[in-house]
Amino acid sequence: MLTARPTNEEKPGLVSLEWWYDIFHADKQVGSLEFKRRTGQGAFTIDGRACTVDRLTDQPVERVYQALIRMSKGGEKPPANPWALKDASGQVLAQADLAVKTGMLDPGFAVSRGHAVFAFRQPSYSVVFRPYQLYRQGSDESLGSVGREKTFTRTLQMNLPAGFDAPFQLFLLVLLLQKIQAQKESD
Repeated sequence: MLTARPTNEEKPGLVSLEWWYDIFHADKQVGSLEFKRRTGQGAFTIDGRACTVDRLTDQPVERVYQALIRMSKGGEKPPANPWALKDASGQVLAQADLAVKTGMLDPGFAVSRGHAVFAFRQPSYSVVFRPYQLYRQGSDESLGSVGREKTFTRTLQMNLPAGFDAPFQLFLLVLLLQKIQAQKESD
């Protein structure tokens, strides 16, 4: 199980626009992660392997006011621009996009990794912000979780089977950090 703990190093400025985490496996540091709060981008190194999480293309995200203008003019919705996990050579290892919302619950993400497709979302019974669960597409049986195990902690756990490599687990962590940041902005 991987654990992400906030870095204790002093970062410049009063209010940092980045979140820094040290990544541990069995109390041994194996990597580090930087999450840029403004853009939602992530960069990490795990076991000497560098990866990034960013949008697949440079197309800007459509803002609410832009969507309203587009809809009033009858324009077409822009193509999806999913989040992508890329290795140091730029090869895409996994992708994720917001899932289609059905009802009041947070839809989470639709995640694809090779030919496997997953849903990464909060369980339907969760009322407060609990760890996100990873499900195979079309299944309600959780494969594992990513998030806070306790309410008042900044430490994040990635409790997934060994079949999911560390970069994919950190990709899910970056997606979760995006949700946490969005929730803080809406409060």
